[in-house]
This record gives sequence, C-alpha cells and structure tokens, in this order.
Amino acid sequence: MSADHTLARSSTDDLPQARLGWIMAAIQTLIYAGFVGTFIASPETMTRPIAPGMAVTVATVFGLLCILSTMVLTGTYVLIANRLTAR
Repeated sequence: MSADHTLARSSTDDLPQARLGWIMAAIQTLIYAGFVGTFIASPETMTRPIAPGMAVTVATVFGLLCILSTMVLTGTYVLIANRLTAR
C-alpha cells in the first residue's frame, strides 16, 4: 500500500469522527450558553438557594451539571469514535 493511498484512506475514515466531534462540541456550547444566558437574563434565579435554608444555589448545581455533561460527552465521543475506527 502506497503512502498516498494510506493518506487518502485516513482522511475519509476520519470524517465520521470529526462530524461527531463537532456535533458534541455544539451540544456542549449550547449547554454552556444556557448557563451563561440564564445568568445574564435572570441572575436572581441563579442566586436562589435550591431549598429554603440551604447555601447551595441553582448556579452551583447548574455549573456542576455543565462539568458533568462535558465528561459524559467526552466519554461518549471516545466510545463511538473507537467503534467507528475499529470497523
């Protein structure tokens, strides 16, 4: 197999993984934009405690969910991309 053929094959094989990566990046961007947008549009909502008397605010929980969603999306990408590569 020539080097040119290997290079051509790898660029087309990477297309599904690249598309998946961009889709997941867009999803994470929307999640983060929702977090920031809520702060901009309604700061009183984000500074409200989760329950009366608690120090934990909605912003704290929302921020942790943003971080968790990043980890879940990354793990999902790795699993799917590895399966696509193994084909």
